[in-house]
Amino acid sequence: MFNTTTVWLSPEEIKQCGEFSEKSAQNQQAIEFGQKTTVPRKTKEIARDNMIGKMAEVAVAKVLMERYKIHVDLDFNYYPRGQWDEQDLSVNGWSMDVKAVREFAKWLFVDWNKLVFRQRDGNLSHVYVACTVGWNRDEDEPKGWVRIEGFASLDKLRIGREKTEVFRKGDLIPGTNTILQADNFGIRFSDLAHDMDSVVGYITRNSPPTWLTRNFKNPYTTQ
Repeated sequence: MFNTTTVWLSPEEIKQCGEFSEKSAQNQQAIEFGQKTTVPRKTKEIARDNMIGKMAEVAVAKVLMERYKIHVDLDFNYYPRGQWDEQDLSVNGWSMDVKAVREFAKWLFVDWNKLVFRQRDGNLSHVYVACTVGWNRDEDEPKGWVRIEGFASLDKLRIGREKTEVFRKGDLIPGTNTILQADNFGIRFSDLAHDMDSVVGYITRNSPPTWLTRNFKNPYTTQ
């Protein structure tokens, strides 16, 4: 079993995440990012997804402070439709994209459309942080904990990299009946980097890499 880090959020932190999620959902599009053929999401669903993501950001920031004495600024601003925050977290110049899903998930997925979009804007993330959020599905509310499952660098998200797979829109998530709404890169949680001490130590001792300037090639046509 690989190592994970479980972080409990206080009632005040959960309340702040919930208020942010509900307000920000009102300004967000109902269609999944770049997926005009998918069924529009209800505001309640958007708010829930926002809350799952924001709780994970708070949890990662919390463990960075408590364990490593690293302060990161969290963005609780509300953006007009068509605008968004640049990155989830930043440590020593390294941009970190926190990917969060409800508990029992086993994969880190990175939307191909978002990669291309961020590349166009020169705003690619250096590191992806995979998290699962404890969630009571019957009550549709959080349980209060977030588990940091592991880490992956952007450089790993390339076709041909060991353990990285490409999934097409409409594919089933392995072992489930859940249909993916977009093309994605996917890495199993078990294949991520799990030693948080090593990951944080590396990014605090080293400058961010320069490979963010390289262009991604279409993973479906190029090996």
